[in-house]
Amino acid sequence: MITIKPPEVDLIQAPLAPISPRRRGQLWSSRLSAALLALSVVTSFGGGGMVDLGAAYSLQARAEALQARWAYMLDNGIPSADLAPLQAQWRQTQASKLIGAGAMFWLPGGADTVALWQAQTEAIWTRDLSRYRSDATLSEQALHNALGPETHVQRKARLDAFAAATTPLDFATLRNEWTVEARLVPIDRRIAASVAAVTGQTQQARTLGIRSDPAGDVIARAGDYPSMTPLQRMARAEMLTRSLLSVQASLQGRIAAATVAQQNFERAANELSLASLYGIDVSAWQTRVAANKALFWKALTPAEFSSITSDLQQVAAAADKAVYVALSQTHVIAGVDFIYQNHPLSCEEAATSMALTHQGIRLSQDQILNEIGADLRGMYVDGAGRVRWGNPYSTFVGNVNGSESNYTGFGTFWPPLVRVAQAHGARILAYGSMNAATIYARVIAGHPVVAFATWDWRWHPRRDYLSFDGQWIPWIGPFYASHVYTVVGVSPSQVLVNDPIRGQYWISKGAFEASYSDFNEAIVFA
Repeated sequence: MITIKPPEVDLIQAPLAPISPRRRGQLWSSRLSAALLALSVVTSFGGGGMVDLGAAYSLQARAEALQARWAYMLDNGIPSADLAPLQAQWRQTQASKLIGAGAMFWLPGGADTVALWQAQTEAIWTRDLSRYRSDATLSEQALHNALGPETHVQRKARLDAFAAATTPLDFATLRNEWTVEARLVPIDRRIAASVAAVTGQTQQARTLGIRSDPAGDVIARAGDYPSMTPLQRMARAEMLTRSLLSVQASLQGRIAAATVAQQNFERAANELSLASLYGIDVSAWQTRVAANKALFWKALTPAEFSSITSDLQQVAAAADKAVYVALSQTHVIAGVDFIYQNHPLSCEEAATSMALTHQGIRLSQDQILNEIGADLRGMYVDGAGRVRWGNPYSTFVGNVNGSESNYTGFGTFWPPLVRVAQAHGARILAYGSMNAATIYARVIAGHPVVAFATWDWRWHPRRDYLSFDGQWIPWIGPFYASHVYTVVGVSPSQVLVNDPIRGQYWISKGAFEASYSDFNEAIVFA
């Protein structure tokens, strides 16, 4: 046989895989744990040595208690960064455990480490508690300063909350809340001022009779604002402020425009009232005014109110023009009989008799005198130098055949005449105090007017006397005499009167107004 020798092969050993640092640490830890375990077993059999099983477990328990304490501290306001170094050291001790306790707790110095952790923990708690308490104190003082004058009672709630705080979280919460409150003080005041302004504008709108929405909704939202937490108020303040300012601007524009419109309603009403006095048909204009009132209650924008104002101005201008046209013409009332007075002082009865004929009522002067009655008591001068006489607002004063100049007779004013005329079915449109322009308007409208004036168509200083019943009586006697006329016509410059003594004639408006101004009293008959 041929022997074949196998080739020689160089045996090359494959390299071992490198051991990772983590694996190396685990191996080291395992070896250390094994060594410590062996050592602890030996010492436990020998009854003494380097390692105390009870001490290791005690340190582990103390360390775990500290870990729980740190969790409590984190939950109560201690920043995590303050505890991070201690927690890192804790994790290192727990990376390798031996029989349920951190490996390092089996070694000498473990107790010192735990004691150091405890000391540092208390130092962190004390330091942060002091810092947050100080911050809260400063925040409370800043809020107190922002609020301005504040009584102790008003401040007591904050001081009580401060006294009840025990943890950094408590003080941090108070600090944050009071810091926000201090920032909110000017904001809250602006909101309160805006609410007051909008509330006032809402009342103005109600007085004007216009709509104020959406002011009601915004004010309701503002009413909820004070009960919110500071953070909630801070979140809602800007939007609420914008809403209030928007409503305020809207209402301001509306109220201004509505006020102008309201003034023009009044002007239009006055012009229409005056035009109606002149007998002008104002029904079409009144319809327009009524339509504008309906629009007025619904309007929400200044433009809508301005449109109403424009139309009202047109109505007033048209009515004013109609009055001007009426005044530029001559008007004479037909159907008024002329009657002379039949007694020296029965001018007012004669004037009334004439005015009544326009309504087809025939009432003599004597009949009127009989129904009025007379106070025939004589005049006297009292201790104060005042003339005392009868009251013409109640009855006829003196003798109808007497004279003012010698205090034997005076006359009567409008109340007794109105009473008698109405008792006989007369329609009286107005009586008492009125100006000359009203008389002109009534005459143009076709209504005769009994006017109280002076005999000589001039103004005279009054020398009023005191009636027996204590009323001051307009009087120009005894040197000047009053007189009563029936006004039956008017032109641009003159007034047509029925004078019960001198007949019918035209007198200038200037003279009429001067004479009439001594009394400014009249009766308007239909």
